[in-house]
Amino acid sequence: MTTSQLALVAACCAVLALLAAIAAVREARGRVPNPVKPAPRLAGRVQRAKAELPQKWRDRWRHLVITAGIVALAVWAWTGWPVHGLLAGAVILGLPFVLNPGTAAKVRIERLEALGQWLNHLSGIHTAGISLTQTILSSAKTAPGPIAPNVRALAERLRAGVDTHNAFALFADELADGVSDHVVLLFQSHAVYKGPGLSDALEALAVTIHQQAADARDIEADREKVRKNSRMVSIVICLVVTGCMLNGAWSGWYQSPVGQIVLAVLGALFAWTLSWLRRIARTNPDPRLLDPLPAQFTIPAGGAR
Repeated sequence: MTTSQLALVAACCAVLALLAAIAAVREARGRVPNPVKPAPRLAGRVQRAKAELPQKWRDRWRHLVITAGIVALAVWAWTGWPVHGLLAGAVILGLPFVLNPGTAAKVRIERLEALGQWLNHLSGIHTAGISLTQTILSSAKTAPGPIAPNVRALAERLRAGVDTHNAFALFADELADGVSDHVVLLFQSHAVYKGPGLSDALEALAVTIHQQAADARDIEADREKVRKNSRMVSIVICLVVTGCMLNGAWSGWYQSPVGQIVLAVLGALFAWTLSWLRRIARTNPDPRLLDPLPAQFTIPAGGAR
């Protein structure tokens, strides 16, 4: 590579390092999201990925991001090559997902059980003759833990005057599950037609969801062996690759501009392989019944209906 090309690569790496440092600072300071404003598509994916981790990892996510940034910069400074640092930081961030391939299924089951409990609660409140919107607002403070943030965000949007159809659609996108889409379809239908029998429909849907959660627990018990094997294979692969990278005779070729590009490609393929093993061990949610809102969707100013 020419001197100008190397300077361009160095500039790009410096920009990436600066962005990583800014992200680490934001995570360390914490951010208070606006419950009315829909989260960006990328932020939604990050939130769903974090939701697949055990609670102890979610509580320490900021520390994990900061540690990954420090490790990436330290390895970069030690080796003198940016891709080595980026891969080291990626390993730190990906380690919880490798060690916990079955958490997503457990989280989904807990969310289904919470959704069923919430529908039972809505059914009891609505019997008193309160409208659906008021019923949801009244239930926000006592919503079950796994879906409490989503219910509170839905209540805030309804309270702010967001169109009910869009507010329910955003709620469905946040849960991203075909089962929750059934609930949202019921909400949207009642918001339009306002027919009788909503309480009975909510109670019947709650019974169905509880049964689906019980069936899912039985299935997950049978898949536990597959998850154990997936975890062991992933750990062995990570150890082998780490050992190879620490071997100077083997990794010396990658300490060059061309080698850095090849290493970045190999690192991406390696990450894809681990994610493929994780997908084998996980249970996907039911297919969506509703089309997700477009990425450029925004709530009108003032939230007017």
